[in-house]
Amino acid sequence: MKLEHIALTIEDAKEIKDFYIDILEMKEVKKFVLKKELANKIFGINKDTSAFFLQKDDFFLEIFVTDKKLKQGFNHICLTIKDRETLVTKAEAQNYECIRIKRDVFDLIFIKDKIGNIFEIKESNIENNKV
Repeated sequence: MKLEHIALTIEDAKEIKDFYIDILEMKEVKKFVLKKELANKIFGINKDTSAFFLQKDDFFLEIFVTDKKLKQGFNHICLTIKDRETLVTKAEAQNYECIRIKRDVFDLIFIKDKIGNIFEIKESNIENNKV
């Protein structure tokens, strides 16, 4: 298992430069918009949302920018494992919520623990499988 990235939610895009780039010395790898349809399926947030993928060395952050504090943000931990289908089967057998979103290239899979923490699960043999 490998930590792929940690996703956080912030309220002000200015923090990308002021804190994450200037203070933590991370670099912006890419900027994208998470469309509201996908955001709603995964996080229950029905709004297009700007996001930044940042890197320092082997550490990655995915930062989602909202215009106000959210009860449920975009926070999640992304893990890469060798056999995610086995993990999903085990999780579902124990009544953990599993969200699968079919896509052309690869499916997105998210699993929630009992308190609602969200884990994105990626297959280790899939290259460039970013949201």
